[in-house]
Amino acid sequence: MANNKKNHNRLTRIKRWIKLHYYKIVRIDDPPYKIARGVAIGVFMGIFPTFGLGIILAIIAAYILKANRAAAVLGSFIMNPLTTPFFWTLSALVGTVIFREESGQVLSGIKNHHFLNGIGWAYVVFLAGNLVVSTLFAALSYFITKKWVVEHRKHKAMKMLAKRDSIIGKGL
Repeated sequence: MANNKKNHNRLTRIKRWIKLHYYKIVRIDDPPYKIARGVAIGVFMGIFPTFGLGIILAIIAAYILKANRAAAVLGSFIMNPLTTPFFWTLSALVGTVIFREESGQVLSGIKNHHFLNGIGWAYVVFLAGNLVVSTLFAALSYFITKKWVVEHRKHKAMKMLAKRDSIIGKGL
């Protein structure tokens, strides 16, 4: 029973963390395309193996590409201890499909961190797969973020109009 409550609290914290970052992104004061571009850059840099430099590279790329830098930082948080195993495994699997390699060997090399010992074939396979995965998730995040920001602003405008109309209606 105590373990169930512990899992519920962890899930609640994760949901709150996601909701917090959602609101941080949709409330940024910039055009939707700049916010979405920033998130996409951050997602790409967050998933791509930058070895701890993802946030810095996301800020630099956002500056160069005229994207929102805060959104880039927030987008880079997609890679975290919860998502790392998913993205690394998916990258390895996509790489094995591209090169028609045995997935077990590549996954074993990644799991045991053998791919960091020089530029081995497993690293090349992983990197190719990761490039595809990073690009795909960056593109998806661009369109999803842009839609969220536009819908949030539309909803906010409708609420303000309804509030204004109710104030005007009370004055008559």
